[in-house]
Amino acid sequence: MRSNILFLLVVMAAVLTSCQRVIDIKVKNDASLPVIEGRITNVTGIQTISISKSIDYDAANVYPPISGATVTVTNAGKVYAFTETKPGQYTNSAIKGKSGQSYALSVKIGDNVYTSTSTMPDMVQLDSIGLTGITVGTKLVRNVSAFYRDPPNAVNRYRFLMFVNNVQVKAVFAADDYLTNGRYVNTTLYQTDITLNPGDKVDVEMDCVDKAVYDYFFNLSHQGGNSPNDSATPSNPTSNITGGALGYFSANTVQKKSLVVL
Repeated sequence: MRSNILFLLVVMAAVLTSCQRVIDIKVKNDASLPVIEGRITNVTGIQTISISKSIDYDAANVYPPISGATVTVTNAGKVYAFTETKPGQYTNSAIKGKSGQSYALSVKIGDNVYTSTSTMPDMVQLDSIGLTGITVGTKLVRNVSAFYRDPPNAVNRYRFLMFVNNVQVKAVFAADDYLTNGRYVNTTLYQTDITLNPGDKVDVEMDCVDKAVYDYFFNLSHQGGNSPNDSATPSNPTSNITGGALGYFSANTVQKKSLVVL
């Protein structure tokens, strides 16, 4: 009986061993895709479209700029040409965005053309920002919150940027009003990149964005990245730019508030 059991175990082990497969997972490296990051805002001043190349997943964090592109933005039948003011950076100071209007981006790189359209939402007023704190063990962990009243009769979507002593935190913040429609909102901007200490200056920017831009940053926030180049792999968030480019194009309102940590 014992010999039969031993024989059965040997046979089962042989079967299991023969069924094993070696799975070779390869990370796709493709450094040929352009990365377009651009905004048209409601603030008077320079509007910027940045263009660079994606990098291989295992490459150093150096993103080569793309020069020589033809960049235009069209609004209400008027075409605004963007000038390359430094490698990979294209600017125009004659255009100022308005809520309710659509803006069409065109980027020509060689024989390839990449396009996108974004509509600027109505601005939701950013009332204030403040500090919240929780004690973890014996350490006080400070976070920043944004306070605003969400309008009740519209779908609103937001993107936040946070800077500590003029350095942008790596966390990506995106929020909508699915659970807060028509309410006074306290959105806490959780981040673990920079520890807030007394004397630090904190700047928060709140952008009201359209659905495609919100979806882009919401997906990016769940990947832990802060720009398309942080994840030049098949997990890149879906771009709102046609033609195969990475990145985003956004027409959005901008508001900023600052505080000093006490």
